[in-house]
Amino acid sequence: MELDEKLDGAWKKTCKILFGKEIGDLKEYEKWMALSLPERALRKSCVSGKDVLIAMDAYGKDAAFVRADESQGNKDYGLGINQLKDIDSIINAIREKCEYTGNRYLGNSTFVEQSDIVMDSHYVRNSTNIEESRYVDSSFMIRKNSQYVFGSGASGQAEFLVKSVATFGHKRGFECSVTDYCSDCYFCNNIIGCHEMLFCFGQQNKSRCIANTPLPPEDYRKLKAKLLEEVAEELERKKRLPSISELFNAPPMGTQTGIAARLPAAGISMDAIEKGFAATHRILLKSTPSNINDYERWLAMHTVSLQEVKSPFGAITFLPKNIPLMQDFPKSRLVSSYESFEAGKKHAEIRGNLNGLLEAASPLAFFTIELMGGQNSNLIRFPHAFNAVNSYNGFDGVNCENVGVCSMALNSKYVYGCHRILESQFAMKCYNSLYLNRCLELDSCNKCSDSYFCHNSESLTDCMFCFNLKGARNSIGNTQLERGKYSLIKDALLAQIEGEIARKKSLGFSIFDLRH
Repeated sequence: MELDEKLDGAWKKTCKILFGKEIGDLKEYEKWMALSLPERALRKSCVSGKDVLIAMDAYGKDAAFVRADESQGNKDYGLGINQLKDIDSIINAIREKCEYTGNRYLGNSTFVEQSDIVMDSHYVRNSTNIEESRYVDSSFMIRKNSQYVFGSGASGQAEFLVKSVATFGHKRGFECSVTDYCSDCYFCNNIIGCHEMLFCFGQQNKSRCIANTPLPPEDYRKLKAKLLEEVAEELERKKRLPSISELFNAPPMGTQTGIAARLPAAGISMDAIEKGFAATHRILLKSTPSNINDYERWLAMHTVSLQEVKSPFGAITFLPKNIPLMQDFPKSRLVSSYESFEAGKKHAEIRGNLNGLLEAASPLAFFTIELMGGQNSNLIRFPHAFNAVNSYNGFDGVNCENVGVCSMALNSKYVYGCHRILESQFAMKCYNSLYLNRCLELDSCNKCSDSYFCHNSESLTDCMFCFNLKGARNSIGNTQLERGKYSLIKDALLAQIEGEIARKKSLGFSIFDLRH
């Protein structure tokens, strides 16, 4: 009850700040907000029959699930030597014992419901991957002291944000995407360092613009108030609004010209990509791989996939297939970052009502998912990055180096085939994890090293096939072994895993689905 009251109060406060008035209770907008969520796994607990929510919908259909408050941590599976002789024996031995855990509220988190992977956060509902934030509803991947966030995703240091994605440092925003340190912006894409903007595209360091057109302060204030009153009335009447993608879904009129092609950046080379991947492969699997392209289909499983799109101006750009709010950008209006800023030099004739303004803004409405901030070098098919080096075929790398076929890599290096990995190095095919070193196929793990095929575990060293385990060393299938015996079995298992990967350029099982 307290959570409902707090979130409803936060919603009303947010609406009053964004629109100048309250527009009703949060519960009236729940279905609309939920449209912003990525695919998640909703299963039944094998213990209580209650719903179990897990951040990724990647698990086998016959897997067993429990809620975090039902999970029996550090359960000893008691495997015998005959059950540890090869991969098939281990999988058969633990299949009926292992449980995948959801509804994980970690660290100092309070008042959380219907969510998963919530860390040091408060007043959170129907959300996943929320870190150090409060007052968050129906959102995903929100971090770094964000607050008052509704129906949004992939954002940090956000405040009073509704239906927005891929923002950082955005204060007071509605239907915005690909923004960096902006405030008081509505229905915008690819704006950097901007303030007081409506229906703007491809703008940098601008203020008080409507449809890319700068206005005197008083004129802007009056027209903004009128337009937002129309938006609020429409919201209050229908309990939803068309997204910015829906508003500008029709192909642009006429042939798009006037933007010269931009040459590829100098110094692009796959050599560093191959060296990084080979180094990581040798550390984890004790062998040198062939080219990274041979393993790409396997590495790409469970990551954000990119679809290549030719822009109306002629450049090649990309569309992420599985990031809500961005995956719906109209392909006919998708452009590169460079093209977005060039097209953003055009202005529209300002009109005094919402429908007229939408018509006037339509020729300007080009979308990009690309963001290149900080110091980047040698990025290949990696359209969204900040301080990224030697990064290949991925999306959203921040302060990262030597990254391939990877999405949401933050402060990490030598990571390949991973999704949502933070503060880690020498990792392959790891997901929703942080502080990993030399790990393969870990899901929802923290502070682990030299470990393989583990789920929801913390502070593991030299472990394999462990579930819901903490502070363990030299364990296989939640069974602790003498160090020498562990090393012998580990070497044999790795030889089997490496041999299959070498032959097939993939592996027939994963941490999500232990069927071999």
